[in-house]
Amino acid sequence: MIEVLRSGSHICVVDIGREGYQAMGVPVSGAMDMVSLARVNSLMGNKMNSAVLELYFSGHQLQFHCDTYIALAGATTDIKLGERKIYNDEIIKVNKGDILSIGAISIGCRLYLAVPYGIKSTQLLGSRSPLRGHSKKHIKKGDKIMIESSIISPHRYATTKALAIDRLKKIECYVGPEWRRLSNQQQQDILSTTYTITQQSDRMGYRLEGPSLKIDSFQILSSPVMTGTVQLLPNGNPLILMRDCQTTGGYPRILQVTSTDINQLAQRKPLDEVQFKIVSNLRY
Repeated sequence: MIEVLRSGSHICVVDIGREGYQAMGVPVSGAMDMVSLARVNSLMGNKMNSAVLELYFSGHQLQFHCDTYIALAGATTDIKLGERKIYNDEIIKVNKGDILSIGAISIGCRLYLAVPYGIKSTQLLGSRSPLRGHSKKHIKKGDKIMIESSIISPHRYATTKALAIDRLKKIECYVGPEWRRLSNQQQQDILSTTYTITQQSDRMGYRLEGPSLKIDSFQILSSPVMTGTVQLLPNGNPLILMRDCQTTGGYPRILQVTSTDINQLAQRKPLDEVQFKIVSNLRY
């Protein structure tokens, strides 16, 4: 068992999400950074859909009530196990009573923690990830997280690469269904603007702020959207849908972030910058 002594910004249990239910309006959810999820499970020798802890930003403190092993991937942070500094991309032995502390973050914003056999929590529609209105969204101080004690060291040879977090990388996109309803100048303005992620951003979507695009307001019939869909809001600024997004929307879908770069976005936080780059004229 893991006891949460301090929950920092927020902690949640995540896996690869729940596929096959979008037609019924159920979000896929899952880990914001799927590359780092795959990395820690690979390090631990777990199945790729094993549940892990997603720790957002800093200030977390966890106490282990059994002997086990852990692996960490994602954001670069100041991590200590007791008084010992530890690092990402390693298999680390944890003894009963040890306290794990997550301090200042230097790169990224989301850290992933895996244990042998995965986190044990209630499954809903085949996933342990939170589902709005039906399961607990965030883990709080005093909560207990169930894990299996393990004295067997996992293998140390990960089969997946760690995400190379790059805050300056332009986010690669395909054009969306309504992209061509914008004028050439409007398209150029979107691609040349450096946007800022606002404080009103979360796992559902990142609101961006920049010079408002002058547009003749137009809406569409409610249409399918997905993680990475970039919608143009009536105020002339984009909204990037993230892992917990709804399945339909009525705002113009101007771009679609690639499945690779949605993981880069997952490691950016409010006040970080975003620039878009079209990598293909093919629509998603």
